[in-house]
Amino acid sequence: MATLEKEIENYLTEFQGKVPKETQDILNGAIKKLEESNIFSKALNVGNKIPEFSLSNQNKKIINIKDVVEKNKYTVLSFFEGSWSAYSNFQLLALQKIVSQLKILNATLVTICPQTQDKSLYLSEKHSLNFDILYDKNNTIAKDFGIAYTLSDEVIPIYEKLKIDIIEANRNGTYALPLPATYIVNKNYEIIYAFVDANHRKRCEPKTIIDVLKKDIINKR
Repeated sequence: MATLEKEIENYLTEFQGKVPKETQDILNGAIKKLEESNIFSKALNVGNKIPEFSLSNQNKKIINIKDVVEKNKYTVLSFFEGSWSAYSNFQLLALQKIVSQLKILNATLVTICPQTQDKSLYLSEKHSLNFDILYDKNNTIAKDFGIAYTLSDEVIPIYEKLKIDIIEANRNGTYALPLPATYIVNKNYEIIYAFVDANHRKRCEPKTIIDVLKKDIINKR
């Protein structure tokens, strides 16, 4: 079975074969600029506690993270940009494959993104996703986690040419997005694992999530 990293690598190879080098250079340059900006130096990390929050899911049901954390031994929080992102789709489909394993380990998965609920509902139904997709309007929670950023000016025209309409997807008049980030939280709201990368082409490998959970369970025995 191909890893998430390999699937993304294959997609990127195909994408680069279709896109002019000049466009690739701009996209790569934007990623490098973000990596060097140190903008995420204050992102929540291992040992920090997550804030309490309530957001509505794709079915417009209010989900209180307090209820989720207290009900499960572990909570996996995974941020993504939206269904317009091929990388996000790879990420969600890969996460879907471990939902049953998470349940066995007394863990639950909650995903968070800024796109509107109608789009998340369509995404969920299209891929039969068995987890909540919370609507983080204006990236409020992403900002609390220290992982929100604004798409650079040079990238916006490229996205438009690729028919990626972030303004329409989020309907908040901005190009603000969360970086893909994955956190594993225990019942004390404490982060025991954190994946945050300024390169949006990188995603947390689902196997890593399972391995971290198993290791923590063994260490607690």
